[in-house]
Formats: sequence, C-alpha cells, structure tokens
Amino acid sequence: MSTQSGISASSDLLDAFKTLQSESLIIKISSDNTELIPDQKFKGSKSDSLSDHFNDINSHVSNEYPQPSYILVPAGETDNFIFVSFIPDTAPIRQKMLYASTKNTLINALGSNKFSKNNTFAWTDLDELTHDHYKFSIAGNSDESKSDLLSKDEKILSHLNSLQDLSLSTQSKQLASINHHVASDGSDNITKDKLLYKFDEKLTTEFDNLLNNTSNFKLISFIIDSKSEEIKLSAAETNIALDSLISTLESIASKSSIVQPQFSVYNYHHNKFAFIYSCPSGSKVKDRMLYASSKLGLINYLNQLLGQDNLSINKSIEIGDLQELELSELEIESEISSPGSITSGSSNLSNSNRLKFTKPKGPRRR
Repeated sequence: MSTQSGISASSDLLDAFKTLQSESLIIKISSDNTELIPDQKFKGSKSDSLSDHFNDINSHVSNEYPQPSYILVPAGETDNFIFVSFIPDTAPIRQKMLYASTKNTLINALGSNKFSKNNTFAWTDLDELTHDHYKFSIAGNSDESKSDLLSKDEKILSHLNSLQDLSLSTQSKQLASINHHVASDGSDNITKDKLLYKFDEKLTTEFDNLLNNTSNFKLISFIIDSKSEEIKLSAAETNIALDSLISTLESIASKSSIVQPQFSVYNYHHNKFAFIYSCPSGSKVKDRMLYASSKLGLINYLNQLLGQDNLSINKSIEIGDLQELELSELEIESEISSPGSITSGSSNLSNSNRLKFTKPKGPRRR
C-alpha cells in the first residue's frame, strides 16, 4: 500500500502496532525513504496519563527537531488512538513532502477505524505537542461544557478570537485610519479598556507624546508579555532614517532572548505614521495567534488617540522577518528620508534612478 512517494508500512511497524496497548509509538520514514518504521530510540512510559505520554513525546521529539514524524498515543478507549502528523514548517522540504504524501498510506495500513476524525491532527510546532494543546484542540472554543478542560493560556486564546471578531466588525477591508477619523461621540472605536492587555507606564507615555510629536522619524517598538499580561515598550528612538529602519528594528529585536513578534509605530514623514507588525520565522504558535488577534485592536486604539489631533495610522504593514520590509512603501515622493536633510535628491532612497521591484499581482477572484 503505497502512495506517490512509494513508501509502505514495514512488517516491523505492523508487528509493533499489533502489540501496542498502553504505550505511545513514534513512526519514521526509513533513511532510504522506502518504508515506515517504528522509532527504536523512543521508549515511552506505560502510563494511564495522557499528560505523561505527551511529556515523553515532546521531550524526545525536541531532541531531533525539526525532523518530522508520525505519533500514536493511546486514547484511553479500546482499540482507539490519537494520531498526530508532526511536520514542522522548518523541516527540510523533501522530508515535508514525503511525510505529507505518506500520511494516508500509514493510516490505511494500520486501520483507519483505529483513528477517529476528532483524534487525528496535523501539527507543526513543539508547543502544539502538549497535553494542554491536545485538550484545546478537542474541546473547541464554542463548547461551554468543555470549558473546564482549558488551561489559562488556552482561555486567553479563546478570548483573543472574540476580540478579533470585535475588531473586524469595526473595520472595513480598507485600513480604517485612511481618510477616516474618530467620530465625535466616540462610536466605531475600540477603547483602551477593550484591549486584551494594559500598556506599561513607559509605553503609555510614548503613545501620549505622539500627540505633541516635534521630531520626525520617531520609532516606538513594543511587545506583548503574556506572563505579566502587559503590552511593554521595547524601545523609543528618534531620528531613525528610513534607510536605517530595518537595522534599528533588528537591533531592538536582538535584545530579546527569544524569537518573538514585534509591533512598531514609525513616524515616516511629518504627521504620517506606519504601524508595522513583524512575525519572524521561529515565533511560537501561541505568540503568532496572540499578536495577530491584537493587531486590529491596537490600530483602532492608536487611531482614536491620534484622532484628537486629526492624525491617524496611514499605513499598516505586516511582514515575516524584518528583512522583508519594503522601504519603498514608506517613501514620500520628492521628500528626503534621512533626518536633517531637506534637499531633494540627497537621499539614496529618494534616488529616482534606483531600481524598484514590483510584486506580481495575484490571480483575479472569480
């Protein structure tokens, strides 16, 4: 029973699965890419606790991350198992293709009746390979009867989804800040108390100073600290030329001991502000969800704040790694991008002879 990859279940795997009772099993594709075999290096505990099983699996898989694998965990029911296709985004491309194309072969070889649809998962990150994430996956956000299964972090993620829906309901497809300001009665806005986390004192001060901003090229960077439940200031810089924006953001990000997303507000021209959301590769899944769900609420709040001076967020930019930032999106024609210079043509970024790359347009919607 093979797929286009030509890989089939080995007799060793079939024998191991027949005798599988209370143990977990990790399955690999052989080094010659011909067979599915049990991972002989993994020795899981014979425990009735799903938490113990996931702890053992996570510990083993983390030692060889980002290598893909298939994982079987006893579900506590007769002849039923949890099936996880674990294929990290950062795994080698060939391995990702082989494991993705062989998944159905494996399930069919072991017996599809052994795996219910609700207990079959495709995960890509070590943070997902935990008992808490498993409970979150099977509970679902809308089932109140299962809410007690959710951990504190999982309840936060559920709340994030509701906040995102609230944000979307107050925004049009076009960024609401463009040609739009706060209504006098305060309607159509998300106020500060409806953000998921509060601002720390330093960030609050920097945001308030935007109303009296006298320096061009100001940069405010901030992060979400879920442990302290605050949105914290990372750095506030002035006179950051456009051509040094990326290196400055990278320098700020490097001060953190972990890879994580980052929010920034950049005053790229007099009274013009850009909101930049960067989510580098290697960021945790929970962080990705947290930042993505908070973005619109933060933009709405900043628009409400800046609207007191008839200002707004003029551009919203979302990128992965910081090197993906297209500086041309922040250029103002006939204006200079470096502070202290006013003469047209003196900036490298304003050079009209400079080559520009235009992103290809996607296919039209049918």
